[in-house]
Amino acid sequence: MQQPIEEQGSPQRWIFFLLIAGLVAITTLFVISRVFEYSGPELLNSPYSVKTEPKIILIGDIRFTVPENMIRRPEQREDSMVDQLDLVLLWPELDGFSLEEQVHFSNASSSSRLIFASLSEPEEILSSSERLYTVYSQYFDGDPISGPANLIGFAMSKDSGFSGETIYFKPDESEPFVARCVKPVKSTPAFCMRDIMLTGKVQLSYRFRLPLLKEWQKMDELVKERITGFVHFP
Repeated sequence: MQQPIEEQGSPQRWIFFLLIAGLVAITTLFVISRVFEYSGPELLNSPYSVKTEPKIILIGDIRFTVPENMIRRPEQREDSMVDQLDLVLLWPELDGFSLEEQVHFSNASSSSRLIFASLSEPEEILSSSERLYTVYSQYFDGDPISGPANLIGFAMSKDSGFSGETIYFKPDESEPFVARCVKPVKSTPAFCMRDIMLTGKVQLSYRFRLPLLKEWQKMDELVKERITGFVHFP
């Protein structure tokens, strides 16, 4: 028995419904993309700021003028005096947070290009050579390791306070490059740390993922140049 025409459903009707559904989906995606574009950091609950206005930060008797989007911690994004200032920069541009690069600022994997830097005024600052020859070398364990880009490495002994770490350095320099590299722990990738006397009594410490160690020479030069550029001279 033939069904009434209204119960059969025509192809034209289904095509109409599909077109409407497609338009709704496209409109929804457009709205979402606009929200991400203009409200990215807030929507993603980012801890960083997109503002580039300079903040005047005093550490000891040294004044730094730093763009707000490079200051890692929200409570430090005010003109103030602090014991330690924490920064974040994206290698190799060494710029602060931006909407265009926000994906990189949420990357916590071994491929991360983020450099986390800290400025502080410790009671005692050691030069790279003092740190290497009077502290680290006392705990070298085993044979030297061939590191990336002409660096030499030594594993640290288990009875030291650096167990599980490897010290990489460039020995044939008066003020050698020295970095402590920590093995990955569970879900945390390996990273390296470097301490430098910056200016006056201020120490610069920065850390980065182990794969970036092969670029140590360029990185060390540019990071020092970038941070020194924040020193404000009256």
